[in-house]
Amino acid sequence: MKLSFASSAISLAVYLHGCHAFSPSRSTRSVVSSSLSSSPQVVDPPVAKSEEDEKSLTQRIMEKTSAAGQTGGAGGVSTWDAFLRADENWSRLKSSKAFEYDKTVLSAVQNGVPPPPQFVTDDGASGNPRCWEKLRKQAVDSTPLDYDVTICGGTLGIFIAMALQLKGHNVAVLEAGKLRGREQEWNISMKELLELVELGVLTEEDIDMAVKTEFPGCRAGFKNSEVTPLEGGYFDNGVGYECFTPNVLNLGISPSVLIENVSERFRAAGGVIFEGTPLKGIVVSESLGAALDVGEEKDPITSRLVLDCMGNASPISRQQRYGKQPDGICAVVGSCAGGFDAESNLLGDIIYTNQEIQDKGPNGQLQYFWEAFPVGIGRNGMEPGTSDVKTTYMFTYMDASEGRPSLSTLMDDYWKQLPIYQPSITDVETDLDVKRVLFAYFPTYKDSPLQPEYSRILAVGDASGIQSPLSFGGFGALTRHLERISGAITEALESDLLHKDDLGEINAYTPNLSAAWMFQKAMSVRMGQKVDPKFVNRLLATNFDVMDNMGEKTMMPFMQDVVRIDGLAGSLARSFVADPTFMPQIVLHVGIPTLVEWLGHVSMITLYTALHNLSPVLEPFVDNMENKKEKYLWKRRMEAWKFGSGNDYKFD
Repeated sequence: MKLSFASSAISLAVYLHGCHAFSPSRSTRSVVSSSLSSSPQVVDPPVAKSEEDEKSLTQRIMEKTSAAGQTGGAGGVSTWDAFLRADENWSRLKSSKAFEYDKTVLSAVQNGVPPPPQFVTDDGASGNPRCWEKLRKQAVDSTPLDYDVTICGGTLGIFIAMALQLKGHNVAVLEAGKLRGREQEWNISMKELLELVELGVLTEEDIDMAVKTEFPGCRAGFKNSEVTPLEGGYFDNGVGYECFTPNVLNLGISPSVLIENVSERFRAAGGVIFEGTPLKGIVVSESLGAALDVGEEKDPITSRLVLDCMGNASPISRQQRYGKQPDGICAVVGSCAGGFDAESNLLGDIIYTNQEIQDKGPNGQLQYFWEAFPVGIGRNGMEPGTSDVKTTYMFTYMDASEGRPSLSTLMDDYWKQLPIYQPSITDVETDLDVKRVLFAYFPTYKDSPLQPEYSRILAVGDASGIQSPLSFGGFGALTRHLERISGAITEALESDLLHKDDLGEINAYTPNLSAAWMFQKAMSVRMGQKVDPKFVNRLLATNFDVMDNMGEKTMMPFMQDVVRIDGLAGSLARSFVADPTFMPQIVLHVGIPTLVEWLGHVSMITLYTALHNLSPVLEPFVDNMENKKEKYLWKRRMEAWKFGSGNDYKFD
């Protein structure tokens, strides 16, 4: 069902009225003075509001959804209490101030700042004494450590664990709760899943069992108002631009099925999973190993190497980034719900706008983006056009300034704007069967990937910040790097190169990841900054028009968070030709320092591309090196050139 923008606006007005006015069942009656009568009409006294009336729309909706299937990780918990906790944590992050703390100085308190919480320590006088005792005893008795690799955080860690177990290592996975996938589907491309099949982590049977939804592809669109369909370019129609990209994020897979299958195969291969085992801390001896404190009632676990797969809320990363404010935030709210128009529920939206930058007053200016995926079509006999279930997200990029909006405010805006984005919905509370409310905020840091602070500990996945600052991180970033990371860890273990400097080569500088920061800057507005409300839509509509015309070799990598110099240079040059007068506004918006820094990263992408092209010449020499450390380091350099230039992307 398609409605015009005017009809959508009317729908929104009706919805807003329904949210803020009293319904007839609870209307307030009062003394009304009539011009036709000198006597006032005395009517019934006001009816007291019920407890249900006092609840917000979000609370009412969330309390009606099932609390079953709650898991850990972003998007894993969707109860009202969890939402309040997330909003409180977000508020605490915003109110915090960056400060300097020199960990090399012996003084515990510096300028009134206490030391960071010691979750990880290499000081023999700190940490759990039982952990140190076990490490020393195993060394004296010449007893091998319990495991080669212990992975903390199993939701995504189980995939890394499987890859390492297949390479012959003795691997354990620690999970605070029960290791299971969330109910909400993950959206990914078949190309990315097949990369895991090549590694042996998944089988094609796993994919067939896990894929619940399949559709042709996703739309990208940037519009100053909701006009669908939209033809022509930004300067042709005065509204924006939209295009379609096939086979990108077009599969909805069940995390619970995928994780259950991989977990079973991991155990069958000799791997060990500790469920219901919260990690309390880690002690590290560079010469002996690492010991993990899993509580007073359990024996510590010793390991040659610890992988931190606990996501962006990892206590290990938090200790290392003590005193630092995130450089950027991607805040996401949304829902999975039934009640949408089934006949038009055929394609996804990977990134979409339908309004200008919103001025939120004291909360600053925000550009809202949308993402949507059909659920339950294309597989298991579910024909396209038969499912009214859809997952929709509204997200925005911003900094962590104290004045930024709460998650509650963003969720309110989501409910208000959803009928414009999905015009088959008039009243979200009555028209939708909400199955799950989704919310998260993803802090991002420029110093990513995170270099290890301690030997024998390596951050992997979102904990390291390896994901693009434009994405929500997670599974897609893992699949791209899994072969590289598992291979590098294997070499580090075999050559006993577990010092923090050696492990740091696995999380090396990647210029294309750093260059992506410019895009986030361009798609957000600093606090106190005032920009043309059409700025973001004009910028993205022009760029996507250019990239779409350049073809799939430009569009496909970018849609999957891979920046390459061929696509980047070509699209920038053509965008300048298409809209030359816009360049001064872009420079003013992002600022000269950011632009200079970005140009430096782009130069490094060019250099890394050239160096990668030399790799085939260097490989025979590197393979024949007798010095294990030099061989290891050169292999990591060549991988950095490959991934840092985007040349890891495999075209069909």
